[in-house]
Amino acid sequence: MIIFPPGSPEYESATTPHNAIASQHPAVVARPTSTAEVAEVVAYAAARGLGILPQATGHGAGGEIGDDVLILDTSGLVELTIDPKARTASAGPGLTWGEINPRVEKFGLLGLLGSSPSVAIGGYTFGGGFGWLTRPHGAASAALRSVEYVDGTGRVRLASDDAVDAVDRDAVWAFRGGGGVGIATRLDFDLKPAPDLYAGYFLWPIDDLEAVTTAWAAAQALVGEAVGTSISVLHTPPGPPFPDDLQGVPVVHLAVASSHGEDEARPLLNAVREAAAPVVDTWGPADAAKLATIHLDPPAAVPALGDARWLSSETPDNAVGILAVASASHSPLALIEIRSFANNAATRDGAATITSGPFALHAVGALGDSSDRPVIEAAFKKLRAAAAPVDLGRSIGSWVEGASSVPDALAPEVRERVVRIADAVDPEGRIRRSRYLL
Repeated sequence: MIIFPPGSPEYESATTPHNAIASQHPAVVARPTSTAEVAEVVAYAAARGLGILPQATGHGAGGEIGDDVLILDTSGLVELTIDPKARTASAGPGLTWGEINPRVEKFGLLGLLGSSPSVAIGGYTFGGGFGWLTRPHGAASAALRSVEYVDGTGRVRLASDDAVDAVDRDAVWAFRGGGGVGIATRLDFDLKPAPDLYAGYFLWPIDDLEAVTTAWAAAQALVGEAVGTSISVLHTPPGPPFPDDLQGVPVVHLAVASSHGEDEARPLLNAVREAAAPVVDTWGPADAAKLATIHLDPPAAVPALGDARWLSSETPDNAVGILAVASASHSPLALIEIRSFANNAATRDGAATITSGPFALHAVGALGDSSDRPVIEAAFKKLRAAAAPVDLGRSIGSWVEGASSVPDALAPEVRERVVRIADAVDPEGRIRRSRYLL
């Protein structure tokens, strides 16, 4: 076990999360590389009266962290074992999908990745794990078979459906979309076939918003279940990969992925291309690396605030008005997107292993300084008003950037059960709870 004090390079790295919206000044940082070392960290923290915050990449960072906390940096937990015959993998929570999928795709398989290749699999999966392959294969949380974890006393445990101890049977239920409990050290999960992967993104000038969005909406009932889409208004930065006339302006951005070939997506592709000629069209055969780029996430971390809501089946009829909230060049929102998630995929029992709606709304505002916060929050309020007719009343917790607490990410009865499980796993409350529970 290695402990890093303030001022060390390792401390500075671990306390600069991907979303650096809040300051992190823990007493120390620990970076274990094994389950046994994680148990040692728990004992170390207990002896000094410190709370423990597990953190990998920090995409979900939100609240302030002070010197009463030890950050347990899980980026050293990166072992990976692949069983292509069983279509399963065992992976450390510090690994990202950008590290895992290039190694599993040679077997014709993929892990159920999200839109960003730099998100660690632990937080992503425990938050539900909704991404490009959710429509054909379900959420990443539903693919979770078992979790090795350390409880609040330092005991190493295995959460699974067939565990002898009821606490461990409950724990795997909580790990499946409830934010997780304890400190995960290994995830065992299903890999899914991607026999004929196609993906790409399209860009249009903002003047084509109504035509393209209307075409996207009409095609939703026609595309196959292997097709995932995201349509958005995106405020582009200067520079590549954007063409000169689409830099530094709002544009219409459509990302499309199909795990079962081009034909399933053809009704949508034909509709949007006929609605308006795209300036950029990258659609074609894809591998994991290409799939990880179609959302056009910024390569460098940007402090940001986010909002995300589950939407109803009537969303396509309201999509133009929702996306138009960010269509002005002076909008404080860098992104408003609507994603399609309707699916009939098989699932496992868990806190959140199915989507809470067939569509999802996501918005992001870049936070230059504290004066931007009220402006961004006012824009979120305007967006929620536009989406109100189709809002299902539930946030998507892992997509609410910069939030320290997202209590409405889970249904009240689900949240209460996860709290009870967390209490059983960590009776003294040593381990910092998921923001779903705060």
